[in-house]
Amino acid sequence: MKPETGKLKPETSTRIEAPDRILLSGLRSPASGLKSQVSSLSSAFSLIELLVVIAIFALMATLTLPAISSINQAGGINRAGQILGDQIILARQEATSKNRDVEVRIIDVSDPMWPGYRAIQLWLVDESGTPQGPLGKIQKLPEAIVIASNSLSPLLTADTNVSGTTNFGGLGSRPYNGFRVRASGSLPSAVTANNNFLTVQLAKDTDIPPKNYYTVRVNPVTGRVTIHRP
Repeated sequence: MKPETGKLKPETSTRIEAPDRILLSGLRSPASGLKSQVSSLSSAFSLIELLVVIAIFALMATLTLPAISSINQAGGINRAGQILGDQIILARQEATSKNRDVEVRIIDVSDPMWPGYRAIQLWLVDESGTPQGPLGKIQKLPEAIVIASNSLSPLLTADTNVSGTTNFGGLGSRPYNGFRVRASGSLPSAVTANNNFLTVQLAKDTDIPPKNYYTVRVNPVTGRVTIHRP
């Protein structure tokens, strides 16, 4: 009988890497490190590029600042014209509702920075024609904006009865000019269609007419206000 031969199981072999291969597998090659460094440098701004960007921003700011300044000045003129117009409208309302004359006093604030007529206050007049006192707070125009004191604002001096110097609270003693609104809503006979307007403008603008302005015209008969903008 032939002896029974058992089937031999294949031996499992374990692969052992050489020590030098193990060490090398954990190291990055010099070429890959150099490539990463170059990529990092290429994504960053150089000093020259940064200076160029700063110069571009400075140029843009220089070009846009005059436009922004012009917009701000126009806004200030609009606000000043609205303040003036609103005070005249309020004077007419107070005069007709109280059945008394009301003075629109335009005050020379004597500001060293922005001299000129830059404030308004309404004063109630009693039955004898004597001013009683202020009807409300002083309304100031925005900085650098004035009511013109030349031929652009003849209404400022049309009514010679409203002129003088008095104490205006926080402003102290200040000169003023202005006009009266009668109880009927009309203006005095000295005010006509030729001298019934006031003009708001930049204090530093000496041109006639100014480059930008806001004119408030008051109808001598009805006391109603209309505006004109260039």
